[in-house]
Amino acid sequence: MRVTSCRYQALFVLVVVLLACGQLFGGVTASISGTVTDPSGAAVSGATVTATNTDTGIVQTQRTNTQGFYSFQSLPLGHYDVSVQQAGFKQYRQTGLVLDVNAALVVDVGLKVGQVQERVEVSAAALHVETAASQMGEVIEGQRITTVPLVSRSYTDLLALQPGVVSQASGMTGGYAGTFNSAGFAVPLVSGDLNGGALSVNGQREANNGFLLNGATVQEGGYGGTTAIPNLDSIAEFRILTNNYDAEYGNYSGGQINVITKSGTNRIHGNVFEFLRNTNLDAKGYLDPLRGAYHQNQFGGTIGGPIKHDKIFFFADYQGARRYLSSERRAVHCGAGWRLLSVSESAYGHSEQRPR
Repeated sequence: MRVTSCRYQALFVLVVVLLACGQLFGGVTASISGTVTDPSGAAVSGATVTATNTDTGIVQTQRTNTQGFYSFQSLPLGHYDVSVQQAGFKQYRQTGLVLDVNAALVVDVGLKVGQVQERVEVSAAALHVETAASQMGEVIEGQRITTVPLVSRSYTDLLALQPGVVSQASGMTGGYAGTFNSAGFAVPLVSGDLNGGALSVNGQREANNGFLLNGATVQEGGYGGTTAIPNLDSIAEFRILTNNYDAEYGNYSGGQINVITKSGTNRIHGNVFEFLRNTNLDAKGYLDPLRGAYHQNQFGGTIGGPIKHDKIFFFADYQGARRYLSSERRAVHCGAGWRLLSVSESAYGHSEQRPR
């Protein structure tokens, strides 16, 4: 029994350490701050400010200080409503606020004199001007990611949409890869045949980019790309920063790529997908007796929802890929007579010979 108790204690300590370490990585949250004033412009202290995540129903509340200032830090990404209440003033409510990764929204509130039962409601604009940070970059939302036709279904193919990013890799970078590799030997790419994202950003080396997945570093040390490429349908958004990023994004002089995956909400949501490529409608070469085969299936789905409303949520995804390739080659065989052979080779090592 004592051994079992020690194991539970060790497991508890490990969970606490992991949760604490999660706060040390680059920001995967956002913030809302601002100042509350009355019609004369004077600060309103002690006003109750509430930020409500409309996706999960989670509510955070605080009061303004003597300068009328409030600040919600480390808010999960999503859609928010902000409301302000104070005796002698009409209730203020702003809806439709969208928090992207590492965003810092400034929402200043001017209260109007009236009864608390009266309410002033404001709908947030679709675009927000970044006034709290000078970093340069762009946020690519999940809807834009999935609507762009990507053969590889890899988000790294979209990095070149940002100005200053070279769309093609030189192939000469990394400690274990390229023409000038320092190890003297080559190792397989962690990302397989997908684009690892080792691209030059604003003239910096291709291996100098930083990759974060939900705040955790996922950079591959040998090639300088990413070690994790999530299913496109599981990505909520990703932000690429190219210049003037905050101090929390240290260690890298190139671009900073921060990927955030989707999470569960109070509503059950998900999707299934299937992408098929084949050669059924393709023509064979003029001199080829057969047509090379190319069959590719990419399939999967996502699902998320509540375990306990407003408290605990879940999200899961799956993606599978199957591909079959074959090509045609022609050769002359000298035997009892001249025969022209067509050799069909597949990606799985299967071959056939058909005499003509």
